[in-house]
Amino acid sequence: MNRGILMAIGIAGGMWCGPGPVAQANIPLAMSSRDDVSFQIESRPDFMYLDDYGFSVSWGGPYDVIFADDAYFIHRGGYWYRSRDYRGPWGRVRDLDLPMAVRRHGWDDIDRRRQMEYRRHDRGFWDERFRQDRERWRDHDGRQGPGPDRGGYRR
Repeated sequence: MNRGILMAIGIAGGMWCGPGPVAQANIPLAMSSRDDVSFQIESRPDFMYLDDYGFSVSWGGPYDVIFADDAYFIHRGGYWYRSRDYRGPWGRVRDLDLPMAVRRHGWDDIDRRRQMEYRRHDRGFWDERFRQDRERWRDHDGRQGPGPDRGGYRR
């Protein structure tokens, strides 16, 4: 046989039997939207109950968290986020979907009221209040939140 034919057969065989072209595509397994966020809250925040507002608000954590109507809310970047557990998952909600007690007050008003409540007592009062609350919640799974009937701050 001709040397050229053998070479052509060898090349064709190598192409046919060898590995095919590698095509890579990075297809995400879970699609996310701009409404999905991840807030990393590893331990239950310390809460104070604002009895005149009807909900609890966190103090001293990495995020400002509100607990109302058996859900947690975070106001961040002009948007509200909600979760049934302080650890998430968090989803964005419209202002109209907030509990009426939260919707009635803007975030700046809530923050002013929280600051005012904190200043009503000395640091030792809050340290002891938060310590007792953390002990009550130590073995709890965090799915319920603080409130007047669940061990949250109340005068």
